[in-house]
Amino acid sequence: MQDPRTVVKKEQRKSLLILMIMAIYSLLFGVAIVIGLSRGNPQMASNAGWIMIGIGILSIVLYVSARRRGNKHNKPQS
Repeated sequence: MQDPRTVVKKEQRKSLLILMIMAIYSLLFGVAIVIGLSRGNPQMASNAGWIMIGIGILSIVLYVSARRRGNKHNKPQS
């Protein structure tokens, strides 16, 4: 079995891709909830939509910061 630290260091791109997909998903459905579904019970739907939008924005910020950090961890140790 591989060392979990080695797997995480080598497979960062997959994790970042999943983070970006979930950010887009959260933003799209959050906007849809705020705009479209808030007619029946506006307070509850609006709050849920804004929470999803906030999570989506936070995920994008984390994605950008992780991409800027670069591949410091992937360099072999000497």
